[in-house]
Amino acid sequence: MKKFAKDIIKYPMTVVFAAVCLCMFALYIILPQKDFSDMENRFLQKRPQISASSLADGSFMDSFETYTNEQIPFRNAFVKCKAVCVWLTGSAENDGIAKGEDSYLFDKVLSKNDKTAKNIAAIKNFVSSSDRDVYIAIAPTSTWINEKKLPAGMPVLDEKACADDLAGALAGCENAHIIDLYDTLASHADEQIFYRTDHHWTTRGADYAYETIASKMGIAVMDITEYQKHEIPGFYGTHYAKYKGIFVKPDTLEYYDVPIKGLELEGRMVDNLIDEEKLAGYDKYAAFMYGNDGRYVVHADKGAGRDLIILKDSYANCLIPYLVMDYDTITVMDLRYFGGSVSDELASDPDADVLLMYNWTFVNEDNHFFKLTK
Repeated sequence: MKKFAKDIIKYPMTVVFAAVCLCMFALYIILPQKDFSDMENRFLQKRPQISASSLADGSFMDSFETYTNEQIPFRNAFVKCKAVCVWLTGSAENDGIAKGEDSYLFDKVLSKNDKTAKNIAAIKNFVSSSDRDVYIAIAPTSTWINEKKLPAGMPVLDEKACADDLAGALAGCENAHIIDLYDTLASHADEQIFYRTDHHWTTRGADYAYETIASKMGIAVMDITEYQKHEIPGFYGTHYAKYKGIFVKPDTLEYYDVPIKGLELEGRMVDNLIDEEKLAGYDKYAAFMYGNDGRYVVHADKGAGRDLIILKDSYANCLIPYLVMDYDTITVMDLRYFGGSVSDELASDPDADVLLMYNWTFVNEDNHFFKLTK
């Protein structure tokens, strides 16, 4: 025993390493698995089930490696420490997100995706096959609007020129109506129309977009400020979930109490446009329209005599409260999660206005636009 003790003393780092490994192994077993990382705003890999087929094709080891990385004890501390170390090197970027002036965080989009042409063709096919007017509003990104706040040397894709490709493709479609939001938002670039820490526009940015959309669609521009306004501080958004660095100012999320008769979600009915429970959590933007159901219907019953069908991404979520002031019923579809038929939805309300509301990055990268003609 004495000899064993002396041998251990000779190799203290080996002992420390072995002790740390044993402690970590014990913590893996003792601590409960986490389903979701608030800091990173994403779901984590759970402990994979072992099977003969998963061992044979290697998927078990791939999943197990991801599991050990994502369920490591004190993960948040390690993630934060890594981000700080990156910052100490003088880098403005971490996990693909760059920090610019005034604590603005930016996603790096350097080129057109190979999906862009397919998505534009799908939109053109949808419009061409429709017998009614279709309004298309493409929102810019914070990177394009806030170019002056980018870190020095960060390249910027001319996404307006890319968005113009869509307008060019639809030029021969008489029922296609492009709503240019680039010039509208660029004229307010000195205001906070995008969140510092998130990729979405702010409620103020959506307000300016609404004015342009309403004017183009021939509906009245209503004043949302007649309703009660709420401000929710301490919002760290999707960009921060990747960046995770220090010295970043949180955002303040704003919304208005626009009254409705009911919001018909998938499987339940609520009486508010805002999921107040989410305002107390990390992903506060998900409070708008209760997140991203595949299909939901807003019953406003404003006596406007008009209905609206929106095909959208999450940018539309904080815009919809504005449009609620102009329509009796708004049917909303997010093609990422919608499993029904767009054609059937359109046929069920043949007199409804139709709006496609997307952020340009979504047009550049998403792969669900083929559902438009289902």
